[in-house]
Amino acid sequence: MLQNDQAYSGNTHTLPASRPRIVADFITTEDEIRRIQRLRYELFCEEYNVTLPVNRTWNGLPIDADELDDHCLHLVVRDTNTGEPIGYTRVLTSAQAAVLGHFYSSHEFHIDRIVNRPGRFLEIGRTCIHPDYRNGGTIAVLWAFLAKYMQEHDYQYLFGCASISLNDGGTAYANIMQVVRDQFMADEEFRVEPLLPLQMKDVSVEGKASFPPLLKAYTRMGARICGEACWDPDFNVADVFVLLDISNVAARYAKHFLKTQEAA
Repeated sequence: MLQNDQAYSGNTHTLPASRPRIVADFITTEDEIRRIQRLRYELFCEEYNVTLPVNRTWNGLPIDADELDDHCLHLVVRDTNTGEPIGYTRVLTSAQAAVLGHFYSSHEFHIDRIVNRPGRFLEIGRTCIHPDYRNGGTIAVLWAFLAKYMQEHDYQYLFGCASISLNDGGTAYANIMQVVRDQFMADEEFRVEPLLPLQMKDVSVEGKASFPPLLKAYTRMGARICGEACWDPDFNVADVFVLLDISNVAARYAKHFLKTQEAA
């Protein structure tokens, strides 16, 4: 079994019975984690139209795995009609980050202004949703579980990176960042600095900004973007650092996500 920060025995979260039943919970066995690492590899390659370096395999197939996986909690969303995983994020607690000596986001950003603040932190990463389930319901179940876990274990902040594809030459990124700077940028005291700043020249801002699902979910909940993007050349994406203070969750989401009872 891979090591996790701490076991969690809380109830799963489900959508109302009138919809397909979707549940979220942590997985713990090595076989389950290897399967989700295989899914991560498939979805990331498909989503970003890249061929990732094969640094590890499982049953002869490439998987997406790194040194943080053995220290993270692995949260899976399933459609119980099929039993198959349809969504995933991994969770690194501040306690485990202290053991490791870093958060994953520190590979892309100077984050001292964030992690040196008082309070307890969760970092999420490697988030992926199956294309057939990229809707509000799947993300809602994932977020509800995370919010309940944060509440029960006294975590104040959640952060991570959200990606914006650059496959269109940067037009979508330019449109999105204009909205971010106008509406969702964090105060100066919460800013981070990218290690590899994105240099975009001669990209015009035109049309309506279409936020990727993960970034849309963050901003709708009241999260803030903590500065300019970092370029990830492996995926050809712009990564932005996103911070959510659980005490500042948007009012229309707080009733749903921060209630102590299991979702109906």
